[in-house]
Amino acid sequence: MTQDITRLLADWDYEPGELRVRKIDGDDGEPKIQIRMDLGLMQLAWQGRPDGTRPHDTDSLLTYFRAQQTEHEAESTDPYQMSREQCWALGQEALQYYWRRISFFELQEYAAAEADADHNLEILDICEHHAEHEEDRQLADQYRVFVTSHRIQARALSMLDKESHTDALVEIREGIETVEGLLRDLGDPEALDSSPELQYLRQWADEVEGKQPLTKVEQLRVDLKQAVEREQFERAASLRDELKEFDNQDQGTRN
Repeated sequence: MTQDITRLLADWDYEPGELRVRKIDGDDGEPKIQIRMDLGLMQLAWQGRPDGTRPHDTDSLLTYFRAQQTEHEAESTDPYQMSREQCWALGQEALQYYWRRISFFELQEYAAAEADADHNLEILDICEHHAEHEEDRQLADQYRVFVTSHRIQARALSMLDKESHTDALVEIREGIETVEGLLRDLGDPEALDSSPELQYLRQWADEVEGKQPLTKVEQLRVDLKQAVEREQFERAASLRDELKEFDNQDQGTRN
């Protein structure tokens, strides 16, 4: 069997700058993600660590270091610390989860994208609190806004998929406040106006609010206005009766 993947690349149309992602069934019977890139293909496991490995016989390096932290704190009063090499290794794992996260977005697997964002936020947490070197702690802060923004998007998109526009809008608005708080904590007030993540969330909130479905009463009022403008008087009378019923029900509830 040839090891040349030229035929595979030729069979998958690709435009530079575009992200092409697909879900396939692996030879082991498990689903996989494939990403078409300018230099070839990337394949990721659908579940577990994206590269399909089990470092130290655990689900991920994060799981392994969390276990190490728990063991250390049970045996010692000294702070648990992580070396530069350990933080770097976690950073490489975070990169794998990043690629799979953006792939899940493309495949509209928003719950899975949220889970991978949570994984990377926990990597940032452990490095921020336990890295031996200040540079590694600062590096964790550098990516927190970006990953948090992805998590907010994943949650809101899941809600929009279920046509829960109100819940999605609440999630985005609360997410904006979260990101604003993170930027203030980083001591960068100018980023409140320049942060691309914050700008995107604010614009998205306005779009979702503008597309939010009308309530039954709001729709009846729109229909009534149109009926009057078109001199459809019988329909207008019927719509007024429906609106009165809603008003009576509302008054009864309040009483």
